[in-house]
Amino acid sequence: MVPQSKSRLRVQDRVSELPDAVLCHILSFLGPDYAKCAVRTSILSKRWKNMWACAPNVNLNSRDFSSSADFIAFVDRLLLFRDSSTIQKLYLHFSLCSAEDFSRVDAWIRTAIRCNVVELDLCVYSDGDEVFELPESLFTCKTLMSLKLMSNFVINMPTSVCFPSLKFFYVTVPTDKDSMDFSHCPALEHLAIDGSHGEDGVYFNISVSELKTLKITSKDIYSVNINAPKLEKLDLKESVLSDYNLENTKSLVEANIYLYHEEEEGDEEDAAFCATNLLEGISGVKYLFLSSRICEDCSVPAFDNLSKLTLALHSSCYGWGILTMLLERSSNLECLVLEHDHYHYPAYCGESESVIELEDPIELPPEVITWSPPESVPKCLSSHLKSVSLKGFQGNHFSGHVDEMEVLKYLLQNGQVLKEMTIYTEFLEQELYGELSRFEWGSETCQVEIISKGS
Repeated sequence: MVPQSKSRLRVQDRVSELPDAVLCHILSFLGPDYAKCAVRTSILSKRWKNMWACAPNVNLNSRDFSSSADFIAFVDRLLLFRDSSTIQKLYLHFSLCSAEDFSRVDAWIRTAIRCNVVELDLCVYSDGDEVFELPESLFTCKTLMSLKLMSNFVINMPTSVCFPSLKFFYVTVPTDKDSMDFSHCPALEHLAIDGSHGEDGVYFNISVSELKTLKITSKDIYSVNINAPKLEKLDLKESVLSDYNLENTKSLVEANIYLYHEEEEGDEEDAAFCATNLLEGISGVKYLFLSSRICEDCSVPAFDNLSKLTLALHSSCYGWGILTMLLERSSNLECLVLEHDHYHYPAYCGESESVIELEDPIELPPEVITWSPPESVPKCLSSHLKSVSLKGFQGNHFSGHVDEMEVLKYLLQNGQVLKEMTIYTEFLEQELYGELSRFEWGSETCQVEIISKGS
């Protein structure tokens, strides 16, 4: 065989033939390893020397460095060598930042603004009690479309137009604020408020004409005014229900309301008022995920558009009363899901499910029946309800099973168009099929399926 020539064996360097813009784009995919890997490329050739500093996506985290001084030096160098090319996304997280270094962080943010930053993910934790104040120029940045404020900041939003192009805003409630006004954000479409570290009594004015999704997570009680004609989805995950005033929300399609705790004794009147206001404001939704901890003394409006209801059941608060009222007031309901929190619950309907590990229910003697069926068969049972699921059926092992069985019997007996009932349980009860077969079902075509964790 004739040996191949050296020219034919030579490996062609196709990467070096790519334009600078393409190489910078490739560097953007380094993600969390950006700091370590990007700089290493500078030794490849003279052309690559400062290429790492011009990537459109920049990921900077002080935890990737041995000290704050090393992190500051790296970021300073990156921004010094960077040209004026656009920063598509800047991820900047600085833990244990001293107050003396706040001016450096301020300069970094201003540089990102000069580079027409589009997405900014910002987190600055001080090593003391001081709190970093966001620069005023951030609120007028015309290119910024996505902003995540993942830690406590001093936020002095102007009373005139701010964030002129911002579409997505995730904000941690500042501890120094007693109110926040989002009404001056003209382009805002998605707002997420994290109140886990806030204070009671904060007032939010969310009068935003373009808002489509709103998510509020809190352990404190707030006062919230919502006026959003294009709002489609509302997610609330709270310790106890805050005071909500909803106006102009006819576009709302989906609402998810999860409460961690019951109201304190003596707060029933306020709780009923808050629950009534909220339910009235979301009564036009098609999909509803609702915690049974919501006050049963509230007034339930008509949910004429409701197609799917998921009711989260809690071992200390089964919520059979709210179920009865919702069956009576949801004439077009097609799908009903009853879900125990010890089984699992979705973080938000429509998103991937998050399995929450909770303590096992306390074993108790069977309770007296607290389920009270409606005085007359609701319209939804006779003409619309097609699917029922019970997730986390207790069997004969735990408190509450008597009520669960009575609810299942009632739905089977009166669901005239019911097509399927699915029961998920950790305890395969051999007699369950027989128990459900001892009476006449309202629908001759209904199929019952029992799914055991161990099956």
